[in-house]
Amino acid sequence: MNDIKEIMKVIALEAINLPTFKEVRGKDWVAYGENNLFPVKLVELTQTSAIHNTAIRSKLDAVIGEGIAEIGTTPVNSLGETLNDIYEKVALDYLIFGGFSLNTIWNRGGDKVVEIYHLPFSNVRSGKLNEEDKITEYFYSSHWANTRKYPPKRYSAYNPLDTKGDNASQIFYHFDYSPASDVYPLPEYCGALNDIELDGRIAKFHNANISNGMSPSLFITLTNGEPSAEEKRKLYQGIVESYTGVDNAGRVFLSFVDGAEKAPVISTVPSANDEYYVILEERITSRILTAHRITSPLLIGIRDGGGLGSNSEEIQVAYTHFLSTVIQPIQKSINRSMDVVMRAFGIDTPIVVIPSKLDFNQTQTQQING
Repeated sequence: MNDIKEIMKVIALEAINLPTFKEVRGKDWVAYGENNLFPVKLVELTQTSAIHNTAIRSKLDAVIGEGIAEIGTTPVNSLGETLNDIYEKVALDYLIFGGFSLNTIWNRGGDKVVEIYHLPFSNVRSGKLNEEDKITEYFYSSHWANTRKYPPKRYSAYNPLDTKGDNASQIFYHFDYSPASDVYPLPEYCGALNDIELDGRIAKFHNANISNGMSPSLFITLTNGEPSAEEKRKLYQGIVESYTGVDNAGRVFLSFVDGAEKAPVISTVPSANDEYYVILEERITSRILTAHRITSPLLIGIRDGGGLGSNSEEIQVAYTHFLSTVIQPIQKSINRSMDVVMRAFGIDTPIVVIPSKLDFNQTQTQQING
């Protein structure tokens, strides 16, 4: 029984757990998940899951629309970036991480913000809560996995009442209230993190499986007696490392029996049928879209049995619902905070995004005729 437990430990499946945000002794910042690298994992998921990436991009297109009315082309920093440029980056960060950060530069008099820069949210870490349960500082590093080479730089938290000297350069840090944390956000799709991870792994698995000639899994029986638990573990690990996993797209079953024959018996194990993968893909897609609150897959270009052209009415209804229940609340959250910064910049005009212009009748005609 103990031998079996040892082997099962080796083949245990990994899962993504929700991160913990905790203070670390000797560090001035609060750790953002395991090894302080949870944002890096979120970026990785966006890059490896096609469905998740498409959902993010579809939401981004709707959030930024045709740009910001009236003040969108206003330059906001010495790089020549406009408010529209900053807004698009802010919106993307908000959709991936659940928050965004800006670097605001005050003038010498400390009474006006003269430059606004976007800071990648994944590169910012929160300072610790003070006695009043407030964050007064943030830290920025371009590579948190190697802080010796890229030492974190301290910034004061955004505070219009303390803007001179070293505090002239501040970090404006925004995320919505969450009972889970006072320092970092969780993305709204956090309930589907494992499904998003699985989507990327399945794609990689199929790619490796085809590259390896659709190699089947193996059942290996060693008939030269039972070695010790440690020898079993090492033997199994050696086979796993050389044959199995996502990259090698195989799975080995290993057993030990006491027999006269010294040569191992190797049998192939047929892979799961196509129906299994179809059902799995449908489940993953459904859970990812549900986590993003996308009620119809047509919104991200996934056709149903009728085809896109015959579902234009469904698209229009779904898109209207999508705008009112998902996109507009996101815009409201972002705009409310951006308006605070823009007022300090000297612009009192509220941020209003021009909605994207979609001609559903034209879309239907193009699909039918195409």
